[in-house]
Amino acid sequence: MTEPGKFTDLKEQEKLQRKNLILDVAEKVFSQKPFDDVNMRDLAKEVGISPGSIYTYFPDKETLYVEVSLRGYERAIGIMNEMVNSGNDTLDKVAVRYMEEMIDNYDYMRIVQHCVMDGKFRTKESIDQLKEVSRELFGIFDRILSKETGAKDLRLMTHLIFSVLNGIVFTFGKYPGRSREEGVAHMKRLARLFITLLNRDGREH
Repeated sequence: MTEPGKFTDLKEQEKLQRKNLILDVAEKVFSQKPFDDVNMRDLAKEVGISPGSIYTYFPDKETLYVEVSLRGYERAIGIMNEMVNSGNDTLDKVAVRYMEEMIDNYDYMRIVQHCVMDGKFRTKESIDQLKEVSRELFGIFDRILSKETGAKDLRLMTHLIFSVLNGIVFTFGKYPGRSREEGVAHMKRLARLFITLLNRDGREH
């Protein structure tokens, strides 16, 4: 006979597994379709649960989308923190590694960025969640910039770096006439060139 406490733990594990399965499916679907074209009923069908059940885990499509988006940001934060903790955290290396994460998840990250820019997130809670995780990611770059350049306008420089890196990926991520390997190599060269110019400008000022 299963002890009450263990039974509760088992139910919680099952619930978490089902929630993660929904997120896995949603991540794939959101990377392939615009936000407005995704239907919660279709998502439930692909997961293999009833339409009513999916609302047990996520009350609406925006809440689900935000959790999917947070997954991507938290994945990038984890990678950046690993580099910092290992001492492998020069601005050049971290910038290129961040861009690699963007390239590896190009379709997914493109949808996240477009959804934010198009103002699809309507609730204050959704906006606050994304702001919080963005600030955490920016904070990692702030610390590296402080160590390498001693610049005063750290957050401004961090915003510039993210704008340029994201711009490189969105401009050349699916550039026609290049293989994926050629495209990735070109984007890395552009990222390193930008960081070199940024460091040079910082030293001159």
